[in-house]
Amino acid sequence: MLKESISRLIENGIAEKVFPGAVAHILMDNRVLYHKAFGFRCVKPKRLPMLQTTPFDLASLTKPIVVGTLCMQLVESGVLSLNTPAAKYLPAFKHANVTLAHLLTHTSGLPAWLPLYLRAPSREHIIPYLAEVALESQPGEKAVYSCLGYIVLGKLLERVTGESLDTLAQRRIFAPLGMAATQFNPPQACREDCAATEDSNSFERRMVDYERYDWREGVIIGQVHDENAHFLGGVSGNAGLFSTSTDLGRFCKTLMDNGSALLRPETLQTMRQVASAAGERRCIGWAVTDDGCLYHTGFTGTSIRICLKRKRAVILLTNRVHPDADRRGIIEFRKMFHSLIF
Repeated sequence: MLKESISRLIENGIAEKVFPGAVAHILMDNRVLYHKAFGFRCVKPKRLPMLQTTPFDLASLTKPIVVGTLCMQLVESGVLSLNTPAAKYLPAFKHANVTLAHLLTHTSGLPAWLPLYLRAPSREHIIPYLAEVALESQPGEKAVYSCLGYIVLGKLLERVTGESLDTLAQRRIFAPLGMAATQFNPPQACREDCAATEDSNSFERRMVDYERYDWREGVIIGQVHDENAHFLGGVSGNAGLFSTSTDLGRFCKTLMDNGSALLRPETLQTMRQVASAAGERRCIGWAVTDDGCLYHTGFTGTSIRICLKRKRAVILLTNRVHPDADRRGIIEFRKMFHSLIF
């Protein structure tokens, strides 16, 4: 009955044009309860079917999967300390009172978003530019989701390790877990296999009131949708990761197995502690639902919800921004979808 209800709900979501296609992958007690693809991964310029193996632009799921995990691995090994100012590790970031923990829990006071591709003189000047951006609240005062904070964290990780973020993630996360389909910047030969995102990045054009820029034309397929991440070469702490539902299942299983190949159980426990600042309930990398689940979404239509206590994980990947990100209904759809499982 549960499987039929899930299928019916997703089919209704497609019929109501919430998204053209979706892949749902549900794990319970470390076994796959449900795994099915629906609809189309691309409808413009041509219709291509969604597959269980379709790679998605995960958008902000990059934050918990890559940045949150890598930071906690380096905290575990003593390279980083959560309560140390980020400027100690990344001197160009001059906000002296902003700690690593503030950035990881979205309590730094940095604004939610800025079009860095229009404001910073070059990708090499991203951190000096952000160092001059005024904080909107005192660090630790309140939780406000900030893509900018995770861009800082991506650069911080690269500086302390001497490795690019994509190389670091491949070596320390994807390879150990056998996540062979997970990567930044999919090669040209694989791009058509990916779920399509937006046509000509029209949403961000509207956000910046059509300010002049070298905007991408045509449907974006196999390249990062987020324009700040694209400006940074497709490898960024806020977005850029591509993966499949099966690979994400491997990641979720690892967390449900007390971190196993990635983190020690005590490190995972530290990661799950909710920040005390007012606003959204945040822990290291993740939002925390009222019932204690780890949860995160991506603007492109992706989401993961994990209940570590009940060993239950739900991966819902949609291409809801294709061909236009102005679609409505994904938030309500996710609520209905998760209410079936949790």
